[in-house]
Amino acid sequence: MFPRPPSTARPAVTIDDIARAAGVHPGTVSRALRGISGKVSSGKRAEIERIARELGYQPNVVAASLRTKQTNLAAIIVPDLSNPLFGPIVQGLEQALRQHDMLCLVAQTPTAAQARRDLVTALAARHVSGLLILAAESHDPLLQAARERQMPTVLVNRGTGDREFSSVVNDDRESVRLVLEHLRALGHVHIGHVAGPSASSTGHVRHQAFVDLTRTLGLKRCPVVEAEAFTREAGRAAARRLLDGRSRPSAIFAANDLIALGVLDALHERRIEVPAGMSLVGHNDMPLVDLIEPALTTVRIATDQMSEQAAALFMEHVRRPTLAVSTRVLVPNLVVRASTARLAGE
Repeated sequence: MFPRPPSTARPAVTIDDIARAAGVHPGTVSRALRGISGKVSSGKRAEIERIARELGYQPNVVAASLRTKQTNLAAIIVPDLSNPLFGPIVQGLEQALRQHDMLCLVAQTPTAAQARRDLVTALAARHVSGLLILAAESHDPLLQAARERQMPTVLVNRGTGDREFSSVVNDDRESVRLVLEHLRALGHVHIGHVAGPSASSTGHVRHQAFVDLTRTLGLKRCPVVEAEAFTREAGRAAARRLLDGRSRPSAIFAANDLIALGVLDALHERRIEVPAGMSLVGHNDMPLVDLIEPALTTVRIATDQMSEQAAALFMEHVRRPTLAVSTRVLVPNLVVRASTARLAGE
């Protein structure tokens, strides 16, 4: 057996080491480094901080979290890590929260209800500062567990009708208005909608807005089918049902870009060209949809603003647990590309 080489690692510097070097009680060092005002003079605090830097002191964040029940960890819960929409939002949240010395822990939403509750329980046991949830559904166990534990929680790109949690959301009704007015201006009056799951706030709101606004605009024969998920596969299956209906539309609005890709697959199966035989509009403007053939016309949500405002709102709730619930609504815009065109004969 080979002898183990002598360790070259330096022992960790402790508060006792700093106290000896500064000639003070360890409690004085602890108060100075924690920034407790009125307990240590400014001159002595500066001296202790200098000695700590020179000795290479690193605070024990685990011990601090046990004492304060706070870890400066924000938990970001994402419904589908494979969805390209969420990458920029999570990146923006992480960058914004880092400015507040907050680190991020990212978790994907479990499917089973009990697993969702267990996830929140596990995060609470680790003393996370709060939750940023990109995955809320109606009566979601995630929200029920967060409510029971009174965890600071902000919903991002999702909302709930009861306004029990603060949220930063896209103006989905405005999104639908932009789409319908664009398609109507191109001569389309028979417009179909492949809706998102009704259990999702975005799926429900966009579906309802589509029904309301087609009536307001006098558009008839505007069929709706609901996709089972915000995925390409679910979009393809729903589009097949829409195309098999009695009233085939001349344009389709998909509830998100992944569903739109599934619609495009279904149209290709039936040799229906886009946009010559069918105009197609998505939602979100996720990365790379400008590179598909044809480039997708879609609604762009303000992901940068969404991340910045959600992070700011989250920090407000962490610092002020009794802060009133609020909703911030962001304005979208339509990005017109090659997948929509004037109706033939118009």
